[in-house]
Amino acid sequence: MLNWDVQDVRRYKDKPFEFEEKLDLTKELTERSDEVLDAEPVEVKGQLFNDNGLVISDVKVKTTLKVPSTRSLTPVELPIDIRINEAYNVDDVPAEDLEDYNIVFPIDDENPTINVYESIIDNILLSIPSKVLTKKEEQDNIMPAGKNWEVISEEDFKKQKEEDHVNPEFAKLKNLFKNNDDKE
Repeated sequence: MLNWDVQDVRRYKDKPFEFEEKLDLTKELTERSDEVLDAEPVEVKGQLFNDNGLVISDVKVKTTLKVPSTRSLTPVELPIDIRINEAYNVDDVPAEDLEDYNIVFPIDDENPTINVYESIIDNILLSIPSKVLTKKEEQDNIMPAGKNWEVISEEDFKKQKEEDHVNPEFAKLKNLFKNNDDKE
């Protein structure tokens, strides 16, 4: 299940420890996020390699999620194709020697395992964009509307705000000057 004992990975000193799996993560993804309605099987292909007290992971993940449109809640197929690179500190490498790595996980001495499984789930969820639209919503820029209400874009809101922001007293003066211009 994409969890390996550190000792098993250490046996691969001169070459990477390679793995390839197809996982059904639908249950885990839907339980952890209301945004995920369904998920196709997740294709995982990667390798772990030893590097001076660290185990470095390089994992490619592909799947398609079904998520609601952020505008209409209509289900949308969202392809996910990500690459995960992480380091696992298996030999208590000092923090100053870890500056080259963005993400470093310490390994528990009591349970020395490298858990790529949880990392895959976390990274899939993190890769869901904050704005998801159906193709029709994207092409036609369709906004939800109902009886006596409609959603407008931020740009339209700003324009509307500028138009509404005219001081009524100045508006009266504007008409006054308009009459003077006509007389000349």
